[in-house]
Amino acid sequence: MTEPTALRASDWGRPDGGPPKRSRRRASRPACIGALTALALVAGCTHGGGTAAPTSGGGDPSASIGSGDAAQGEDSVRWAMFSSAAPPDMPLEPYFEALRYERTILGPGLEQRSAQRHNDVEAEVARCMAAAGFVYYPTEPFASDGTSARAQASDQDFGWLWDRLPVPQLGETRQDVAEHGYGRWEELGEGVLDWDDPADQAALEEQYANDRNAQYMESLSKSALDAYHKALDGLEPAGENTWVSSTAKPGEIGSCRDRAETALPDPAITDPLTHYAQQDLVGAMGEISWDIDNDPRTLELDREWSACMAQFGYDLPEEWGVGDSGIRMVTSGPVLAFYLAIRSGADGTVADRGRYLDGPLPKDQRSMIQSEPEKAIALADFDCRQQTDYMSRLTAMQREMEEDFVRANGPALKGLLAAIEANIAEG
Repeated sequence: MTEPTALRASDWGRPDGGPPKRSRRRASRPACIGALTALALVAGCTHGGGTAAPTSGGGDPSASIGSGDAAQGEDSVRWAMFSSAAPPDMPLEPYFEALRYERTILGPGLEQRSAQRHNDVEAEVARCMAAAGFVYYPTEPFASDGTSARAQASDQDFGWLWDRLPVPQLGETRQDVAEHGYGRWEELGEGVLDWDDPADQAALEEQYANDRNAQYMESLSKSALDAYHKALDGLEPAGENTWVSSTAKPGEIGSCRDRAETALPDPAITDPLTHYAQQDLVGAMGEISWDIDNDPRTLELDREWSACMAQFGYDLPEEWGVGDSGIRMVTSGPVLAFYLAIRSGADGTVADRGRYLDGPLPKDQRSMIQSEPEKAIALADFDCRQQTDYMSRLTAMQREMEEDFVRANGPALKGLLAAIEANIAEG
């Protein structure tokens, strides 16, 4: 097999070979970037959150983001992840690392352009609404530099820049798992409040009281409010306090928001960071870890793991269903333990999956709060991964698939590196 070409680990801007730390300032362009496609791959380069070799428990140093003794508040939380970091010597890691490096260079600029575009759109919407006889207060752009522990964990878990194994992360040692379980996970997402939770109601009421647009809409009559939603977003009334999208008729002028967004295109559509001729290739790289779910060896491995979990008192048989594409799909293995931990309350009560449709559940039965029942499930999962040699066997399967992918897509992968080099040069 011919090895791909890529920047050496040391060329990525950190002495430890990991990806450069995020910065809101534009990073300087390394002198070596012009030789991107000519440099040979150096074995053992790392990505942030990788380990030298898979552990039987499924350890992932990214799990400890912000969990040092000096960390405080949100950054001291161990965040749960659906997936685990693949070893740093996986065949596709040089390409993921190149993509991460590119975002480090180009990301701050795209963030700034997107924020400016948001301000421009909001100002245009306000002018348009004024012309229609309404008041609209421009909103602030969502501000996030991606440096919080939660943001970094979510980026690695669901982002397209990381080589991941499709198994929930666990700590490196049994003691670590006993302390943290899977970590903390909020079903509604970071910063999202729930009207059904009394603990959130005061914060929501304060949020509402400070929302000038909400207060203005409160002052409108029913007919004026319907006209407001029609002018702003093209919505039609569909019941008490409910509005739905409508299709513009031929010749009809679009809503204020549609007109503003059409006149001011999203910079991400044409930005070098997000505009690749190889988008399908990049997507296929990320899908490899999920293709393992269709491998008969994975199902057999999951059945061994499930038999072990039964010995600890956890009945977690595989679950079959039909996906959006109509293909019959199976959910099995450690992800079932992860879901069980989410549904387990601090008192040990386990929520039935169907109950959520019948009414709100307590927050600790739709989240993970690192309670003792959750930790007990994670410990059983850790022990069963050890007994079945789960992580090593799963990693071997993914390594084999990645090797096949590199052999089949060698020229396209070299083209991806060339595109990254060109994008960085373009700035």
